[in-house]
Amino acid sequence: MAFLARHPLHNLARRDSPSGKPLVGCPLRPSVLWILILSVGIIQVIFLLSYKCTAEPPANNNNRDNRSLPTHTHSSSDRRIIRHVSSFWWPSPETSGGFLSAIHNAQHPKDCSAQTTKYFVMQSLKNNEGDNRGLSAWASVTMQHMIHAFTDGDNFENGRRVLINDEKLWPMAKGCKHGPETRECYFLPLTNCKISDVDPVDRGSAAVLAGAKDEYDRSVRTLYSSLQKHPRMSHDKTSWSKLPGEAGDHSQTSLTAAFLAYNLQPKPWLRKEIDRRLRRSIPTDLNPERAVGVPIRRSDKCFGHKISGSAGGELDCPPLKEYVDAVKSFAEFDPLIDSVIVTSEDPAVCPEFIALLKEDLPNLRVITNVGDVQQGTGSASKLEAYGDVASNADVVASALTSFHMHLRARYFVVTTKSNWTTSIAIFARVFGFAPDIYVIDIGRNRNGYSDMARRSG
Repeated sequence: MAFLARHPLHNLARRDSPSGKPLVGCPLRPSVLWILILSVGIIQVIFLLSYKCTAEPPANNNNRDNRSLPTHTHSSSDRRIIRHVSSFWWPSPETSGGFLSAIHNAQHPKDCSAQTTKYFVMQSLKNNEGDNRGLSAWASVTMQHMIHAFTDGDNFENGRRVLINDEKLWPMAKGCKHGPETRECYFLPLTNCKISDVDPVDRGSAAVLAGAKDEYDRSVRTLYSSLQKHPRMSHDKTSWSKLPGEAGDHSQTSLTAAFLAYNLQPKPWLRKEIDRRLRRSIPTDLNPERAVGVPIRRSDKCFGHKISGSAGGELDCPPLKEYVDAVKSFAEFDPLIDSVIVTSEDPAVCPEFIALLKEDLPNLRVITNVGDVQQGTGSASKLEAYGDVASNADVVASALTSFHMHLRARYFVVTTKSNWTTSIAIFARVFGFAPDIYVIDIGRNRNGYSDMARRSG
């Protein structure tokens, strides 16, 4: 045997000493050799089995889809983060880089108490308890205030500011059991600085805007936003990041998605709740590249609604047949489509849509948000009216689960007059699970935000 010929003990009796004389030794008996061979073989088998157990991931008892999905890489190492389709994932500054990390760095100064650290305080509305802005509207307003802070109102001479929100009640957080009754009930703080670090309103080092477009002394350390509903719109949105080139040289879609990602970073309790809901709603074999997302915004978004206490209608809501026709267009464009994700805050919508869809496309699998609260409104100030059915926290967790579900689609049917559905499409273009995004807009708005949803840029 080749093994015996190479084994160091096999020819021990015939080895020569350094002087050239044969070494005196007793030849090994065949039985001893076979025992040694068997021992070495057993050791090798044990080693191979041990290696297999440590090198290969354990089998998934839940038969979950471990197909390789888009990954993000830490800048400090080559360790990859796999995004599983049926569990929680959200971009973070530590792993995503780009604009998201730049926003994080701008919002986390080394010394919050230093006089050189300047602030822009995002004030609540005068009637803060009646503020009916929903999740996506709040995120959009916060983004505009943050750009104002970073550019100091399109004026970079005195450096950028840190955005911080006040501590007044936000209606969506009323009765919060997980933190203050502000956005921090649900989301990570905007900054590591505290409201105690800013200058009080009555100090000479502070200024308050009467209107969003008012000019002000850029040298003041603390600037307070106006009490108006609409923020100042800054023109130069990227120079604060120190990227070279002109303001229009860089992707506004990437920038907007990064601001949404930063402003909507869930706190640990909310991550856990969204993950629980995703696991019972998203099939483990879902292929995002073959899925259509249909986020239907109706109820108080429609003209002529009868929901008291909600925001006024903003949309001539398309009939559900138009949504189905759009899905049919996608199915004809890409015959590989096999699933449709449909969600709505209006409880009457999904059953009707599914019935219509099954008439025309019976082979498509329909995926819904299992246990969706479907509170029947998107207005923050109206949510407490549903306290006997679900808490504000339940409504927010359910709505954000729908947002997360649609990130697992490639094709979208939206109405860009809805900030909610527009934000989903924009976010999916940058942080979604599918490699490229297609959008059919059946409720067209004509502004830069809706343009990004439809065709990026």
